[in-house]
Formats: sequence, structure tokens, C-alpha cells
Amino acid sequence: MSLISAVQLSEIVHGKSANKPYTNAGAIASTRDALPGSDVSISSAAIEMAENDQSVSSGLKVPDYMTGWFNKDFPPDVMNAARARLDDIKANGRLGADGPVNLPLLPENQKLLDDFRQEMKNIRSAGLEKATPAQSERFNLLMNLSMRLQLTGWEKPMAEADVQREFDISNAMAKLSLDDPDMTPGNYSGMASSGAISGRTGEVPDSWRQRWQNEGLVMPENVTVSPVRSMLLDVAQAAGIGEEEFLTKLRELSGDLKGSALTHAIESYISERYVALTESQKDQAA
Repeated sequence: MSLISAVQLSEIVHGKSANKPYTNAGAIASTRDALPGSDVSISSAAIEMAENDQSVSSGLKVPDYMTGWFNKDFPPDVMNAARARLDDIKANGRLGADGPVNLPLLPENQKLLDDFRQEMKNIRSAGLEKATPAQSERFNLLMNLSMRLQLTGWEKPMAEADVQREFDISNAMAKLSLDDPDMTPGNYSGMASSGAISGRTGEVPDSWRQRWQNEGLVMPENVTVSPVRSMLLDVAQAAGIGEEEFLTKLRELSGDLKGSALTHAIESYISERYVALTESQKDQAA
């Protein structure tokens, strides 16, 4: 008998031992995010888990296959990408380091996500307590791949191998940062950041507004933030930029920029458009 415990690996390894019992509710992935019929985003689930962090009172042993995901020998290209992303975080901070997230997926990637969800549903349909070790491993892998796909699937069409590479990079980042005292735990907080948890209030978090101000950018004042979609898309629309225009510009920028550089470039674009919009409105009112 193999009980499926949907766990996000890279959130666990920062206990300095991937084999020690884990007691943080934030490490348990909500299956609502990866199953058909769910309209709850990853960041929304992260909010709920953060608010209910005391709900897990007993330790959760990490399955051996998960430690295998973390401890495997990653190829050079994965390790190089992981180091580059960690260097970006060190230089620029975690806010914005993941680039824009919670964006609408490309149709090809939505189809892949639906396939992941259907396979997970098929495994669940027989009962979690009856899952074989192979089914348990596949279920948890699909859970992790679904999360990675929802973070990156806005940019370009992806196959499962592409999503697996993104998952490997996140685990390699966690592995590298274990022995790096300058790095904070490499989890998915960049996805929700302080922004998504504040998103339930419908307001852009102060940390993001302050960062824009420090960088000389002008953020729209009247922004209603939704916890189930990209905060930057909400900000862009408040600046008069439509969803398709925003995504087109973002994909154009992502050809040369990644991480914090991509975030800064799209934020600069939003700021410039908002300044132009307000100047136009002033001229019309004069």
C-alpha cells in the first residue's frame, strides 16, 4: 500500500536534511490546483496554506523517490541555469526574481496541464490508499510539474521534458543553496511573494510599490489585485494595457531577458505607458 502525499520537494530540502520529518503546511501541495474542475490558482492555495500553517501538527516523512529527485546528478546546463538564477536573486532580491507569474497559459501548455490533471485524476479514482509506489511517484511528479508549468507556461510551448527541466532547475537551486548562507530557502514564495498573500485584500503590497518607487517607476494608484492571476497583469490593465498587448510585449522581452531583468523591463514598460496615459488625460482635461 502506498499513500499518496502530494509534497512540493524544493520546499522540504531546506530543513538541511531531505530525510527529516517536515512539519510546515506550506510544503503540502493542494491537489485542487492540479485536478480537473479547479479554478483555484497556485498563489491562492499558497495564501490558504500560509494562513493555516498550524494545520499540520505531525511530521511528514519524505518518500525516498523525492530525495532521489533532489540528490540526482543534474546535467551541466541545469546546474548553470540554477546558478544563474541564484546569482540573480543574490544581486536583485527575491521580489520579482521569478519574472511575471500566474499568467494565462498558451493553448498548447493549457492542453498539457489538462493532460497532467487527467492523469492525476485517473490515479486518484482508484483510491489513494490503493496507489502503487509507481503511481504515488508519478502522481507527485505530476503535481510538481503542474506547478512549474503554471509558472512558466505563458512564454512558449512546452513538452513534458521542458517542464521537467524547469523542475530540475528549481531542485538544483535548492540543492546549491543548502550550503550557501547568503541564500534564503528556495521555495515557491517567489510565485506568490508577499504580493499574492496581500492579494486577497485587493491591494498591491507595499513592498512592491516601494520597489517601484526606488527604481524610479510610477505605478497606477487604483489597482485591484486578484489572488488568482498575475499581479503585474492587473497593474498593466490599470495602466491602460490590454491582456494581449501585455503578453505580446512580455514574450518579446523574454527572448533576451530573464528573472529580475525581465520583471524590471516589463515594469518599466507599464510605468511608461501609465505616465503617457495620465499626461494624455491631463491634456484632455485642460
